Amino acid sequence: MLKEKEKQICGRIEEGRGDTVVVNKKCNSATKKFNNKRIFISLLLLLVVVVIVLPTSSIWNLQYNKNLPLCFKKLLCQKSISLKSTNASDVTTSTRRKLRGKFLHITDIHPDPLYKEGSSIKTACHRFTKKSGANDDDDFASLFTDPMVGCDSSLELMYHTMDWVVDNLKDEIDFVIWTGDNIRHDNDRKNPRTESSIFDLNTQLSDMFYDSFKKVPPTFDPMDMDVKVIPSIGNNDVYPHNMFAIGPTLQTREFYNIWNKYIPQEQQRSFNRFVSFFEEVIPGKLAVLSINTLYLYKANPLVDNCNQKSEPGYQLILWLGYVLQEMRERNIKVWLSGHVPPIEKNFETTCFHKFSAWIYEYRDIIIGGVYGHMNIDHFIPIDGKNSREEIQIYEEELSRLYDMDVDDDTDSSDARIMGAAPVNKVNYMRKIKKLYKDLDKSFHQGDGDDDEYCSKFSIVTIAGSVIPTFNPSFRVWEYNISGLNSEENILNSGKSWESFFDELEIKLQQDLMPDKDEDVVDILKKKKKKKPDKSIPPKMPSSLELGPAYKPQLFSPTGFTQYFADLNTINKNYYKFIDKDGLSKDEAAKKAFNYEIEYTSMDEDFPMDSLLVKDYIKYMHDLLQHKKRWKAYVHRAFISTDYENLDM
Repeated sequence: MLKEKEKQICGRIEEGRGDTVVVNKKCNSATKKFNNKRIFISLLLLLVVVVIVLPTSSIWNLQYNKNLPLCFKKLLCQKSISLKSTNASDVTTSTRRKLRGKFLHITDIHPDPLYKEGSSIKTACHRFTKKSGANDDDDFASLFTDPMVGCDSSLELMYHTMDWVVDNLKDEIDFVIWTGDNIRHDNDRKNPRTESSIFDLNTQLSDMFYDSFKKVPPTFDPMDMDVKVIPSIGNNDVYPHNMFAIGPTLQTREFYNIWNKYIPQEQQRSFNRFVSFFEEVIPGKLAVLSINTLYLYKANPLVDNCNQKSEPGYQLILWLGYVLQEMRERNIKVWLSGHVPPIEKNFETTCFHKFSAWIYEYRDIIIGGVYGHMNIDHFIPIDGKNSREEIQIYEEELSRLYDMDVDDDTDSSDARIMGAAPVNKVNYMRKIKKLYKDLDKSFHQGDGDDDEYCSKFSIVTIAGSVIPTFNPSFRVWEYNISGLNSEENILNSGKSWESFFDELEIKLQQDLMPDKDEDVVDILKKKKKKKPDKSIPPKMPSSLELGPAYKPQLFSPTGFTQYFADLNTINKNYYKFIDKDGLSKDEAAKKAFNYEIEYTSMDEDFPMDSLLVKDYIKYMHDLLQHKKRWKAYVHRAFISTDYENLDM
C-alpha cells in the first residue's frame, strides 16, 4: 500500500544507466517520509504488545504460546525472574521484587465504624452516657481501644496499624497472609449488623490492603502488586455470622468482586463455588492456599458432616485434593491459610479427620498452616496419621462420632457474639497443657524414632489478633531461600493453570453426581463393590521424601518475630502528649502509636533453632519440664497483658 502511495505522489523517474534505477531527489524525500511512518507504526505496535498485551497475560505460561518469538519469551522471563543468576537473593517473587525470605501473617482486625472515643465501654464503645467520660477511667473508650474490655477495634487502631506495617515491614516481606474477620461483632442490639454494611466494610479493608501493597507506580495489570496479599474469609465476614452456603450464591459472587484484585482470573469459577483459591507467591516454587474454613466449621448451621456429596465440606475437600495433587506434580511447596484453625474444637468431626488426613498424606509439599479466629498466640500439633486410621475404622459412621473438644468452656459459635472480651481463656490454656502432656507421653512410649513419630504431625499455628481481645499483635515469619537456585526451570512444563481448572470443573461435576439408589433385594443377594470416596486422600507414595516442614530444605520455616502494641502505654502516652505537651491529636497519635517486638523464636526461653515439626514437639516437651517457660508461654499467649494473673 505504501509503495502505491509513493508512485502516486512522486512517480518513478528512471534514467537509463545500465541496470541502475535512479530516483530523483523529490521522490526520494517523499519515500523517506513514508519509511519513517512505517517505522513509527511498527514501533507503536511493538510498544502496545510489550507494554499492554503481554503484562496482562500470564507470562509464566509463555512456553505454551508456540507462536511467540523466542526473544520475547527470554525478555519477559528475565523481567520476571533472573534465570541466569545463581544467587538466591537475586531471585524474585511473582511481583519481580527480590526475595527477603519473610512474610507477614495478620488476622482478626474487627474494625468498628461505630466506635467513639470517650464513649461508654458498656455500650460496646458506641454511645456516651452520663457516667462515661474522662472522669471515669473504668468506663472510658480510649482512642486506640483498650485491651480485654470487649470492644472491637477503633478505626484509628486499624489505620495506625496498617501505616506502621507499611512504614516498617513492607520492604522486608515477600507476601502477606491475611486471615479474615474484618467486621465488627454483632454485640450491640441497638445497632445490628446488616448484609450491606458487612459487604461495604469488607470492601473498604480490601481496598486498604490493596492500596498499601500495590505496585507504585501502578501498571496496567491490577494484580501486579509490590507485595502479594492472600486473604481468607472469616466467620464474622458473612451474614448472618458463621452461616455460609456453598456457591455460587450472592455472597460468594460478592466476595469475588471484593477480592478480584487478589484472585487469578482462571480461578474465578472455582472461587465462586468455594471462596477458596491459591496464589503462587514464587511462581513455580511456592504457593499459599486460602481455604474457606467455614465449610468445615461446626458452628456453621449448614455443615452437618463431610461424608455426603451435598455437603459443602465434602465438596471443598475434593477441591483441596485436586489442587494439592497438581501442586505435587509441579513440585510446588505450599502454605495453608484460613480463618478457623483446623482443630477438633472447631471443625465438625468428619471434616476434621479428613482435612487432617489430607495434610498428612501431602506432607512432602505442605510446609505448615497459619490461622486466626481464637485471638490466642499458640500452636497445636495435629496427628494426621491417627485421623487416617479413624477414617479407615469408622468410614461408615464418622458422622456419629463424639466430639473430643480441647475446650468445652468457650463455645465455638455463640460465645463470639459477645464480642472481643476474653472468657475462660486461662482454663483453655490448661486444656492445651493437658493435650501437650498426652502427646508427650505417647512420644516417650514410642520406639524412640523422633523422625517417624514427628512425621505424623502437622503444626497448626494460631495467631494473636489485631483486635484487642488482648494486645494487638501479628507475626513476621522467616523461611529458607538459600537453596533457591534460579537456574532451575521455574516455567512449568505441564498444562497451564487455566487448563487445569477447566478440567477440574468437569471432574467435580462427575464426582458430585448423586449415586444411583440400589435395590434392597439386590444388596441382600449380592454385595456390590463400593465406589471409592474421593474425599479420602490416597496414601503418600513411599518414594517421596518428607517436605520442608520435617527436614531442613528450601522453604523450611526458620524463625519468626512476634510484634505487639502495648495499648495501655500507648493510650496513656497519647493523652499525656495532648494534655501536658500541648500536641495536636494527630501529632500525639503519631508519636504515641508503635508496635514493638514482643519475642522471637530465638529468645532464651523459646529455644528453637528452626521451626520444623520436630522442633515444635521438642519445645512442647521442654514447656512441660520447665515451669518458668510454661509461665512465659502462657503470658505470651495472652499477648503480654498479664491476663493470666487477673481475676476476669
